[in-house]
Amino acid sequence: MPDASKHETTWTQSITNESVCQYFYVIFFVTALLAAIAVGMDVLLMFKRPALGMSMLIRSAPALILAIANSLFLYILCARTLLK
Repeated sequence: MPDASKHETTWTQSITNESVCQYFYVIFFVTALLAAIAVGMDVLLMFKRPALGMSMLIRSAPALILAIANSLFLYILCARTLLK
């Protein structure tokens, strides 16, 4: 297997594996928080204009679920590969 450190820049070599995985962990929580806010706004909109609110929720839910799953996957991948 080729040595990846030969192709890595010197300024990124000082970044620890734990820091990289913590970055993905924070990104997961930020994504989940923003998704919760978006869903909350859609629910509030459903109380004022039910048809529009439901439409917004149906349109945004798949993208939000995918974004949360993707960011969690990146953290899990990082934790399983870099933190062994």
